[in-house]
Amino acid sequence: MAKSKLDLLLKLESDKEESLRMDYLKAQQHLQSNQQKLQGLNNFRLEYSQQLHLKGRSGLSSAGFSQYHAFIAKIEEAIRQQASTVNTAKQVVTQRKALWLKQQVKAKAVAKLIEKQAEKQAMQVAKAEQKMLDEFAANQFYQRQLKNALL
Repeated sequence: MAKSKLDLLLKLESDKEESLRMDYLKAQQHLQSNQQKLQGLNNFRLEYSQQLHLKGRSGLSSAGFSQYHAFIAKIEEAIRQQASTVNTAKQVVTQRKALWLKQQVKAKAVAKLIEKQAEKQAMQVAKAEQKMLDEFAANQFYQRQLKNALL
């Protein structure tokens, strides 16, 4: 393949790698955000449960107790939903990381191909130069031999 085509391919592969890296980073940020929300819900449930316990000690009507209990049940449902969202976000992070790493391997393979092609070309140039030097030296040798033979 021509060098310019390989360079174009490397640019495309590198751009795709960068895009996948950004997708991976966004997925990580999304996961962290969801984990923080889950932690907030857990903290809220704990605080609310502690309030229920304190109010229960000081005397709480059964209607008040039922309301606290119902609200805690709603918080727990929100926690379950948020935990599910966190698990999904973890899967997305894992998938996007795998895609990014796979693309990274592709981009490195193209870069290595370009490097090998450049090395091969440099070796060919060096060989051609050496051949020219050898021919020049041989011609000079024959020129001297011819001169010496004529003298």
